[in-house]
Amino acid sequence: MKQLERRRRGRRSVRAAALAALATAMMAAVVTDIDTARAASADAQDTTGGRGGVVTLSPRLRFLPLETPHDPVDISAWSQALMNYRIIEGSPEAPQAYVVSGSEGRLISGAGDQVLARHVQGRPGQRFGLYTPGKQLKNEQGRVLGQVMIRQGVARLERQGTPLSTLTVEKSPHEVSQGAQLMALDDWAPPAQLTPEVAPAGIQGRIIDRPGAGRIVGLRDIVVIDLGRHQVTPGMRLRVQGEAQSVPDPVTNESLTLEGGILGELMVVRTLEQTSLALVTRAELPMATGDRLGAPFDD
Repeated sequence: MKQLERRRRGRRSVRAAALAALATAMMAAVVTDIDTARAASADAQDTTGGRGGVVTLSPRLRFLPLETPHDPVDISAWSQALMNYRIIEGSPEAPQAYVVSGSEGRLISGAGDQVLARHVQGRPGQRFGLYTPGKQLKNEQGRVLGQVMIRQGVARLERQGTPLSTLTVEKSPHEVSQGAQLMALDDWAPPAQLTPEVAPAGIQGRIIDRPGAGRIVGLRDIVVIDLGRHQVTPGMRLRVQGEAQSVPDPVTNESLTLEGGILGELMVVRTLEQTSLALVTRAELPMATGDRLGAPFDD
């Protein structure tokens, strides 16, 4: 009996010690929470000028740059999208090959399907890009600069024939439809990184297309600009400038010009003769096709 009583007392002592330790930990946590709350309250009073600890929140616009202005920018995530957009400057000399139908007369085909096409010139095993025409590119004066082509997939020539040739669709991020044009694959490959550089002062241009989409342009979108390789180089940074507005002077009745604000920034990725592809790296305000381009102000 005495041994049993000693064991019971021992268990009660262990439980009491455990409860005391738990109570101490809880008190420490409460004190910490109180100190944290006091510190937060003091910060709020400092921010609000001591108006009863009331914190007033207001929306704040911020932009998200891909990198700091002079660090190399990793563009590998946009490689596939960049390769899906192709710009044809000038008119093709030969009749363009195009898809007539899918196997068994299907209107739409996908990866693994066979398609029938006209005017195909090549050897068995040769691979072609399947493109659908996008927007016709024009400068501010209305002069045609080129044509955007959007890749639907890649096909391999199985058998050349007259008038129809047979091809197998190997890759197809989009459905391949009737009328899709066949073109030799572009040998250009996007670089893994680009080092940003300053655009020359006085340079001027415009965004003329957002391939395969609408007019609104946002962060990390790919756009076409009306500046070619003689004006810009890959990595060059360009600011996007809002349109100027006319403001009437109520005293003199003069019409005053208010310069538009900075909407964002682009980085040139690929240059051609008259146009270039660029990536939106900063977006402070909504942008759209037609917006003006210039040299950044921060360099």
